[in-house]
Amino acid sequence: MLFRLTAPTLTTLRLALVGCASLAGVSLAMADPPTAISGASPFGGCTADNMPGQPGTNYPGAEVEPWADVNPTNSNNVIAAWQQDRWSNGGSRGLMSGYSSNGGTTWTPVLVPGISLCSGGTFERASDPWVTISPNGAAYFMSLSFMNDEPSGAGGDNAMLVNRSTDGGASWSAPQALIFDTDGQIFNDKNSMTADPTDSNYVYAVWDRLDDLALPHAGKPNGHVAHGGDGVVNARQRREDAINRGGTVTNTRSYTGPAYFARTSNGGVSWETAKPIFDPGTNSQTIANQVVVLKNGNVADFFTEIDHNGQTSIGIVKSTDNGATFGPRQTAIKTNITRIGTLTPDAKQGVRDANILFDVAVDRDNGNLYLVWQDGRSQNIDRVAFSMSTNNGASWSTPAIIAKTPYSSNKLRMQSFIPSVEVMADHRLAVTYYDFRNDTAVGGEMTDYWAITCDPTAGNCRLPSDWGNEQQLTAASFDMLNAPEAFGHFLGDYQGLVKQGTGARAVFAVTVAPNQNDIVTAFIP
Repeated sequence: MLFRLTAPTLTTLRLALVGCASLAGVSLAMADPPTAISGASPFGGCTADNMPGQPGTNYPGAEVEPWADVNPTNSNNVIAAWQQDRWSNGGSRGLMSGYSSNGGTTWTPVLVPGISLCSGGTFERASDPWVTISPNGAAYFMSLSFMNDEPSGAGGDNAMLVNRSTDGGASWSAPQALIFDTDGQIFNDKNSMTADPTDSNYVYAVWDRLDDLALPHAGKPNGHVAHGGDGVVNARQRREDAINRGGTVTNTRSYTGPAYFARTSNGGVSWETAKPIFDPGTNSQTIANQVVVLKNGNVADFFTEIDHNGQTSIGIVKSTDNGATFGPRQTAIKTNITRIGTLTPDAKQGVRDANILFDVAVDRDNGNLYLVWQDGRSQNIDRVAFSMSTNNGASWSTPAIIAKTPYSSNKLRMQSFIPSVEVMADHRLAVTYYDFRNDTAVGGEMTDYWAITCDPTAGNCRLPSDWGNEQQLTAASFDMLNAPEAFGHFLGDYQGLVKQGTGARAVFAVTVAPNQNDIVTAFIP
């Protein structure tokens, strides 16, 4: 059975943005004004999750953390995904998708069914939306659904779910569970899904599965640190704890966080039993697992590893048999992650950013691999770093800070954060990110979204100087302080960027009012 939310097609831009961009002395192009994807929340009348004792604060109209993909059979068909009505302490009331049939000019929002109480499911909250489309046009929507922590301090039930669409995202099937855990010390988190670009039978799902070993499986309560459905916040806290204790393993804070993997080999009819494909050991974990399919057909899972000392790196495990088995871990990059993350320039309030996360892209024509992440090796502030591999990930170029955010006497205005990377049809690279360059000391913390490109056939993308063609994707600067508070002002742990035609399409969040975000899109030619 298929479900669809009836909603009018969005044809007007819904951007009540604050301020204007100050572009003096900055060489850049202005992209076409962004188009709104998201609409009014469908959950305004829902009372299913309005139970006594519900922790946290809900923000109606807070739309965050978008992802997107383009239909390989029709580049005019684009599908986006996002969290709808975010909670302060993890997850949202439900997840939405939106589809366009005309290349991104207009969009129709669609409720993804069965993944939260407000969307007809059994879980209180949902998070981490991800969409991917197979070569035959079948689309897959992956998500994390969970119950809140129990009064004892144990975690609630949680699952990784996948819905499927065969009509370009106009409707979605009921969800299938890839894994479903009821043990109060197990939490599945930070998922992604990749359709094999060469074979529509194969789709690959990855995530991290945290197990708090300090707790007896039967008892659960003593020593448990409530996760609240927010694995990124807890991963950063675990890292801070590891740094503070100098790597010493203690009974009450032991945990493991292996990379887990599930696949379908029959186009989503069924899914094989989920399994670990890399275990970093006690008091270490993976996060931000993301699969790409290499030119030679190998399936490569990239992940951030946080070791028992709190040190971070981006690792890889590879499969030569479509995910049936995986080989040993390889290190791609030893990252230099700041302990604080992004701060607003004037009020110095925390931004919930992509610190400890990353994005990866592959050029399947020439085999090149590309990574972007937030790195503190320059002035100990978060800035977008880049590295590339020309030998299937065996070796990587020296990390380079590529963001074009200009110098400021207030170095917090030089931060760049939440980067995404994509390979366009002509081999050019596009990277997107937020920064504060247009902020002033008078009122608000003004923020913009940017795109830069590099052509590896005409220059050397290992060099920051060969990145350029900077475009401002926001119509005007918006105030970061309006973003809802979710352990920092929150736009999403990631933003969408996908190849479309001869360019790329960015899908990203902007604030429009206090505690309200919209999801918008812009094309990068």
